Amino acid sequence: MRHSAVSCTGIHKQFTKHVFPSSMLQDRILRWRRHRKRWSHTALQNVSLSVGQGEWVGLYGPNGCGKTTLLRILAGLLPEDSGHVSITGKLSCFFELGVGFHPEKSAVENIYMHGLLHGVDPSVIRSQTDEIIERAGVASHRDLPIKCYSSGMKMRLAFITTMRTESDIYFLDEVFAVGDLEFQQICREELRLLKARGKTAILVLHELKELRETCDRIVFLEKGAISGEEIILPVTKSL
Repeated sequence: MRHSAVSCTGIHKQFTKHVFPSSMLQDRILRWRRHRKRWSHTALQNVSLSVGQGEWVGLYGPNGCGKTTLLRILAGLLPEDSGHVSITGKLSCFFELGVGFHPEKSAVENIYMHGLLHGVDPSVIRSQTDEIIERAGVASHRDLPIKCYSSGMKMRLAFITTMRTESDIYFLDEVFAVGDLEFQQICREELRLLKARGKTAILVLHELKELRETCDRIVFLEKGAISGEEIILPVTKSL
C-alpha cells in the first residue's frame, strides 16, 4: 500500500464579495445599506482526497467546479475556510502564465530566482539554464524582460523551469495549454519522464482523454464536491 504524499480532509471554501464595492469611506457611511449586500459562491464543500506516493491523479469537471481552487489550496496558495491539508515531500507547482516570474527580469534571472526559492544549488541552476531556455524555445528573447514575451513564451518557460526543479510532488494546472502542437508533445515527454522517475503529481486538465493517458486515477468534481472517480488500468502490450 502506498504511503500518502498529499491528503486533505473536509475542505470547504466560499468566496464572498460586496455586490457594490467601494473604497471611499464617505460612500460606505452614506450608502451603508447598499454596501451591505454581498455575493457569495461555495467553491468547495467537504472535499477529501488522498494521493499516494508515486501516484498520478487527474482532476476533471466543468468550468467552475472547483478544480483549480482545490489545487491552489493543496499548494498552500489559497487558505481553506475549514478542513485540513497534509503534504509529505518537496512541492513544485505550475499555474497559469508564469506565476512567480518577475516581468522586469530576463529569462536567465527568473530561472535563477526560481531555483533559489526552491532551494536549488546555484551551480546546478547555472548548469541547467541554457537547456531550459532552449527547450522552452525562447533563446531569441533570452536577455529580454519577461514582459516582452508572448503569453505562450511565458508559459513555456514557466513549465520547463518547473519540470527542471527537483521535487517529490508536482501540481500542474492546464499544462497542455502552453503552446503549439510541437510544444504540447514536449509537455507529454516531460510528464512521461517525470512519472518514470516515480514522482507524485496532481493534474488539472479539460481533456479527459489526456488524463486517461497520463494518470493512474481521475477524480471528478461537480459543483464543488467530488462526484466520483475512475481508476485507469495499465495497458498490457501484446508481444
